[in-house]
Amino acid sequence: MVTAEKRSSTVQRTPMSITALSGATMQKQGTVTLEQVVRDVPGISMRSAGPGQTELEMRGLASSGGSSPTVGYYLNDVPLSPPAAALNGKVVIDPDLFDLNRVEVLRGPQGTLYGSGSMGGTIKLITQQPNLTQYMGAVEGIFSGTDGGGINGGGNLMVNFPIVTDKVALRIDGTEKYTSGWIDRIVAGNFPLESGTCPGWYGYGCIRGNVANAPVEQVHKDVNDELLQGARADLLIKPNENLTIDNLALFQQITMGGYSEYDQPPGDNSVLAHYQPYNFAEPFLDRFRLISNSIRYSFDWADLTIASSYWTREEKQTMDDSETIQNLTALNYFVPIGYTEGDYSRQWSEEVRLASPGDNRLQWLIGAFYSDLLSTFTAWNANPALAYISVGGAAANPNGIIYGADTPYHMIQYAFFGQISYQITQSIRATVGLRYFDYNSKEDIDQNGWGEEYGNATPQLIDVATSSSGVTPSFNLAWIPNRDLTFYATASKGFRPGGVNLPGPVATCGDQPVTYQPDSVWDYEAGEKARLFDNRLTVNGDFFFINWKGTQQIITPACGYPYTTNAGTAHSYGPELEVAAHLTDELSATFSGTYTSATITSPDPGTGIAKGTPVLNIPKYTADVSLQYERPVWDKYDFTARLSSNFVGPSTDVAYVVQHLPPYTLLDFRTGVSQGPWSAYLFATNLTDKHAEITTNNTSFSWVTPSLTRVSTNQPRTIGVDLSYKF
Repeated sequence: MVTAEKRSSTVQRTPMSITALSGATMQKQGTVTLEQVVRDVPGISMRSAGPGQTELEMRGLASSGGSSPTVGYYLNDVPLSPPAAALNGKVVIDPDLFDLNRVEVLRGPQGTLYGSGSMGGTIKLITQQPNLTQYMGAVEGIFSGTDGGGINGGGNLMVNFPIVTDKVALRIDGTEKYTSGWIDRIVAGNFPLESGTCPGWYGYGCIRGNVANAPVEQVHKDVNDELLQGARADLLIKPNENLTIDNLALFQQITMGGYSEYDQPPGDNSVLAHYQPYNFAEPFLDRFRLISNSIRYSFDWADLTIASSYWTREEKQTMDDSETIQNLTALNYFVPIGYTEGDYSRQWSEEVRLASPGDNRLQWLIGAFYSDLLSTFTAWNANPALAYISVGGAAANPNGIIYGADTPYHMIQYAFFGQISYQITQSIRATVGLRYFDYNSKEDIDQNGWGEEYGNATPQLIDVATSSSGVTPSFNLAWIPNRDLTFYATASKGFRPGGVNLPGPVATCGDQPVTYQPDSVWDYEAGEKARLFDNRLTVNGDFFFINWKGTQQIITPACGYPYTTNAGTAHSYGPELEVAAHLTDELSATFSGTYTSATITSPDPGTGIAKGTPVLNIPKYTADVSLQYERPVWDKYDFTARLSSNFVGPSTDVAYVVQHLPPYTLLDFRTGVSQGPWSAYLFATNLTDKHAEITTNNTSFSWVTPSLTRVSTNQPRTIGVDLSYKF
């Protein structure tokens, strides 16, 4: 059962491209992270520098540009928008998936029911509701070791108890997991300077020195270790059959000692290390808190839902900037300096909707949505040893501030939406939806230092306001001749708000655009869902074509200060396919995959983008293949073995220049036994120990240099055990 259309239905009878993973299936398969969900579902890709630093993309709609995501991200009815003004991207929270009811992945624009930021699709995490009648619980322990890293361990706990039988119940979940690092941080003496020249680059040099041969002073092993801590409490109140009140509280914190990135150069990914001239740590913190309330009341003529939520998110991170600043300022020596960024976000949202009850010939839904988001980006990058640096005779900079910023970004949006479906004949259904939206945003930019607009220590204050309104319609026609066969065609529109760029220094970068406009898409798709051979074979497929206007894309000019602009019009198209087959009573196989062609077809003049340039961060293809064998063994024991392989095709990213990321394949294996309330599994992830190039980041969040690219990579081969018991 799914709620993609904000009413209960099944995957096979919902006439749209949707995948649902149940909590039981995810636990059996060992799916515990969002990254693993992305692997299992066609049409999704990601740009990630590690936990809590992941951007999601669907159907070729990259989110690397702009200040809003292209994929909606929900926990139940709560929209979890990421930090809106952060320079490190539109990153989503990365929760542990223990004790979820299911994950729903809705591909294609969801602008009618889910609003802005859902123009590529929507991911919904649906929690397990408290049981009103039974005391129950579960405990899980996971222990493993990582090649080139260390020991990993942790677990989950769930307890459920009725407070008033059939009326009130409380469900509590807790998580704590430690993952060892596998990236070394190497401090080298006599750190080599750059050499060579690059067209347009005014820094010291564009070819990094041979850091691998520099004398090693310190080695900090496995710095990118992670500690995940979380808790969730759900109080369900059901005073009568018509009224349900669900109160949810969630806390999660991720702390890391460093980034899951290695330096390029030295070169290939056999050496997973970051080289630096000074001992400068790079800690990362992501803390998230949420409270929500959902009230559902069933009238005779309609079902009313009121969903309220408030969340806060705090991200803090520091990156070693010594090498970048030396090159950028054309110094012939290094100065210890870090770049510290803070992102503080909070959002209040409210949604009210009425839906027709039952499965009548005419079904309707109307609603209203409101949200108030405040996201403050802060940055600090200074060392008094750099006090004399100025640009174009600017005023003195006694504190040696390279860049300082405090930029609160405030967005208020509201919307009204509706959808109506009519059963034209017994097998044909038509659906029409419409959403009116209006948003107003304002950013107060307070920045100073050598790297700000005028290049001095005097703060520069800039206030920029943007606003927009419009409608996003959707049309769907479905033919469902029987319960095992569905055909559908859809045309839908999605949108994303515009935003503001932090101004770069005029003396070195010239005039860069301060704002960029909203972008929007029209998606046209046709698909089918079929269950064959007495449900032994399921084949769900579709083909989509997307016209993307005003494409928000990131640009890196020769001065190294990136900004977002509207790059023009892009097209994205391709097939998506999911197949599940019961080959025998004991052996089953699944396949899911997509091929995506996403290119800029009509670039805007002045962007420097050529016609046919691929949209950033979109792999040409993705596929996931699995074989699973299950059978009873001994007395009352069930044996399971699963082998899965995930393929990700080539893509492009951008640091100082466009980077070409090669394809990669990841292989996982899991086997174990279960009996009644307990289970024990042995697992091995990344069996071939592949070091994939997931994305490229440079040595700071704002400036980029031609001499160094830092490449984020996945966890090496990890082998462990997963033990669980339900009571």
